[in-house]
Amino acid sequence: MRAAELCLISTCLLMLQLLPVYGGSADPDDFRKMTAGVRKKCIAETKATLEMIEGTEYGEFPDDNRLKCYFKCALEKFNMMDKNGRINYNLLKKMIPDPYKEIGNDMVDSCNEIDATDKCEKAFNFMRCMFNVNPMVNPILD
Repeated sequence: MRAAELCLISTCLLMLQLLPVYGGSADPDDFRKMTAGVRKKCIAETKATLEMIEGTEYGEFPDDNRLKCYFKCALEKFNMMDKNGRINYNLLKKMIPDPYKEIGNDMVDSCNEIDATDKCEKAFNFMRCMFNVNPMVNPILD
């Protein structure tokens, strides 16, 4: 897979939070299909459960190392985290589609000071921060 495609896919993590809140018509299931290969690899690698991962879309972030390392795995496979644990915030911001630039940039900027020595912890804290800055509306409950 080309680097550009990996970068595009990486924005899916952000888009799952932006689209329902701002009336996007994209289906979250489309994003799940696009990221299925990475999801499958990272689940196998970390032993995180699908229920655990999907629960984060609704604000459930259990303090579980499997989930923490799942996020690290996904960010690394999407080239959004390097081997030293640095998250590439600038690249993530460049990949946000124009209609979502303002809120997306605000979310990333709000979460770019995550400090943790452990890469799993840092990835987890970043994803939790992104959710907390702009919690996703549960479309089933609306």
